[in-house]
Amino acid sequence: MRILIVDDEPRHLRGMVNLIGRLRPEDQVVVAKDGLSAMELVKAHGPEAILTDIRMPGMDGLEFLERLKVDGIKTRVVMVSAYNLFEYAQKAVRHGAFDYLLKPVEIEKIVDVLSRIDLQLTAEQQQYREEEELQQRLKLASSAYLSRLILSWLNGSAAPEELEELNRYEWLRESGVAVYSELQHRQDSGEQQDSGEQQDSREQQDSSSFARSLEQAWSEWGEAITVPLSGMMEDGVQAAVTLITLEELTKCKREEARYIAQSLEAEWAHAGQLVHGIGPQSHSLLTEAPRSYLAARTANSYNFYDFRQGLLFADELIVTPGTGTTDWGRLYDALKMDDAALVQEVCAETVYQLADAGQASPMLLKEQASLMLLQIRSDHQDILDKKTGQMLTDTATMLIRSCRSYQELMTKLNHALREAHLALSLSRQDKSEVVIAECLGWIQGHTKENLTLERAAEHFHFNPSYFSTLIKSRTGKTFSEHVTAVRMKRAKELLAAERFRVYEISLECGFQDTKYFCRVFKKYHGMSPKAYKHVLSQRKREA
Repeated sequence: MRILIVDDEPRHLRGMVNLIGRLRPEDQVVVAKDGLSAMELVKAHGPEAILTDIRMPGMDGLEFLERLKVDGIKTRVVMVSAYNLFEYAQKAVRHGAFDYLLKPVEIEKIVDVLSRIDLQLTAEQQQYREEEELQQRLKLASSAYLSRLILSWLNGSAAPEELEELNRYEWLRESGVAVYSELQHRQDSGEQQDSGEQQDSREQQDSSSFARSLEQAWSEWGEAITVPLSGMMEDGVQAAVTLITLEELTKCKREEARYIAQSLEAEWAHAGQLVHGIGPQSHSLLTEAPRSYLAARTANSYNFYDFRQGLLFADELIVTPGTGTTDWGRLYDALKMDDAALVQEVCAETVYQLADAGQASPMLLKEQASLMLLQIRSDHQDILDKKTGQMLTDTATMLIRSCRSYQELMTKLNHALREAHLALSLSRQDKSEVVIAECLGWIQGHTKENLTLERAAEHFHFNPSYFSTLIKSRTGKTFSEHVTAVRMKRAKELLAAERFRVYEISLECGFQDTKYFCRVFKKYHGMSPKAYKHVLSQRKREA
């Protein structure tokens, strides 16, 4: 407690100071020698209790008490006097004294009067807190009611009596715009789950803080009121609508809006990304704000494209209808090849064309991307493993639909296509190994026949060009080189048997021209068939 002691007698003043110091060492005590200096101390320190003498020079205690009353200074004044006169006590009470004590003051009475002042102060403080809380609740209730009223009106669900109530707000008759704002919170995987009540309380605080910040910032643009939309949404997004009175949406005003948006983005950068859509000018908010609000929400959705920098005016948007379908043929063809970079390149080009320089509907863009992944899964369901197939389904049905930006969409697409291409490549490699082994066996079993690349490709159901590339890439040799190798090996086996003539061996190895067979044999083994046969005979004799 802060206590002021006023007395012109130094001995009494020191005694009272020492007494209170012993009884209440935690209290703050200041002293004055007369009423005039006491008035200065009252204004400087605001004591909660004053113990003052009555008979003093300059301004006595009763005049001091009257002066406090005239100046509207509320404090508890205890008159302390050596005069046991009813007249003094009566005047003191009439002027608002808390109590009247006689000198010499008994310790018990000082303790009692200060304790009663303590109790009264505590009761007043409690009453003040309760009144403050009541005023705050009333303010919140009024604000919440106005917020619900405005949201019902903007969404077209307000009752007739609610629309009539809106007429009471004069500022709604002025021209202005609606600003729709979204704060896309960053997800903190390390954050622990709150209980339901804690989460509700936190969301209400976050929502109120978010709305106040927006309202304060946009008030620099014009008179503003901000209404939060349903607190924190499930996908970590907070939203609010701000109605702003604005005479005209000039070029200068647009630049101011961009500056305000940048300031808000910096303020909330710790929480996430803040984006805004601004509806068209309304000549009267009361009649046109709902239309401006819906246009602002639509404009805000196009902040999906990163180059918008978080702010888009509805009249800057040129919405393209879109065809509803997209040619992903080049991408499907790229998935059949072994070049992973080509898949990413073709995907980026196709999505960029579909985005139409940021004018295509983000919802349409995501739908087309989802359908593309589902088509890949459907086309290769017999080849893809279960894990990759489920990944494509999850990405198409959940991850892509929740993408908040073009960059995030491309990241999700590239990851899904990279995994799908890898799975398809591994599958093709396994299948290719089997096909090539079967092809080499087929060549060995048909050495006498006319073996051509076209015939082999048709037999194994491949395109001749692709089949040629596949064999070369997997074995390092062309199809013709494999045929020649098999025939030359067979020729050596037949020459070693020494039962066949050269022309017979030529026919057996698929050569109709014996001279051509000999040229090929000599080129392949470094000697003619006849010379090779002679060398074998000589080795046998030597053995």
